[in-house]
Amino acid sequence: MGRPFTASDDQILDAARTVISRRGPDAFSIAEVANEVGLSRAAIILRFKSTHALKVASLNDMVRQFAAILATLPQTPGGDNLLRVAAFIGGHMGSRESSVRFFANLYGSSVQDRELLQLERNRGAALDAAISKVMPETSVTRESAVLAFRAHLTGTITAWLTTDDPDSRSYLVMRTAEWLRLAQIGFSDEVVKELCSPPATATVKPARRTRTARTATGTRRRKA
Repeated sequence: MGRPFTASDDQILDAARTVISRRGPDAFSIAEVANEVGLSRAAIILRFKSTHALKVASLNDMVRQFAAILATLPQTPGGDNLLRVAAFIGGHMGSRESSVRFFANLYGSSVQDRELLQLERNRGAALDAAISKVMPETSVTRESAVLAFRAHLTGTITAWLTTDDPDSRSYLVMRTAEWLRLAQIGFSDEVVKELCSPPATATVKPARRTRTARTATGTRRRKA
């Protein structure tokens, strides 16, 4: 008889992040995480104590990753790099159902929960810092310009949800180019074209996956 299937904490957190990206934080459930990673719900609760604790741990990792990727973007002030911020946000929006919940700075239940509210504030602060670094001098203060640009991103995400456009990245880039013209911030049309082009994809041969089967107890064992 094969060994019962086990998963590391990192694998459980990966599965939890997948569920959050798919469903949004409000619809997050340990049952779906358990199904994603191949463990029982009880096994995950034994490890992470509660649905709330697993959600907070997962969102904390997502906020750290969000801030780390933003920090890798070009940081010279100018319209081209504001476009790159918009492209990053548009490229990581996920499904229409989860987009507003994930990228709007506040969402339903987190307003009532201090831990989740702080995580949302941390994510908002990371985005504000990234925008501030690339915001050129304008006719208003830098703080006001940053708030205006973030409001533009949030409003454009909401507007995208009402369209049939499948490409959230290009939609945000094109609307941001219009915002930059309105704000009289210069940018390059070549950068707009570059950011709206589909990313090059390499053909990779999929790795051979080991087949698994569930035991009567709901754990998984490897087949020879």
